[in-house]
Amino acid sequence: MKHTADRIQSFYQKQYKLCYIQSFNLVRCEHEAGMLTDNLIITLSSLPLDQDGPKLIITFEDVKDLKIGSFQGAFRLDIKIQDISTDQLEDINFRVREQEYEAFAFVCRCFEWVKTY
Repeated sequence: MKHTADRIQSFYQKQYKLCYIQSFNLVRCEHEAGMLTDNLIITLSSLPLDQDGPKLIITFEDVKDLKIGSFQGAFRLDIKIQDISTDQLEDINFRVREQEYEAFAFVCRCFEWVKTY
């Protein structure tokens, strides 16, 4: 649990300055032979949105129950990630939601991020 809390906190620190949405892509992948999963890839950057500027690329794996709101304008995302692994839901460990504008919400198995320069 502590490791997961540290990972989430580390994500928040990275997302603090790179928090404006540049892209939001749902990608269907074959996780295992014949097993399809939906992965959500969100790219964040700073303002002004610059193709060559630093980015934070977040991949949420095995997304379920995706709800999408409005993405009007270049607004600052406030992404909250909650560890729900103790709820013992099969292959669901995190609840993710954008809090400020309710732009999206979902549950997923895991998430990774990479910062580009």
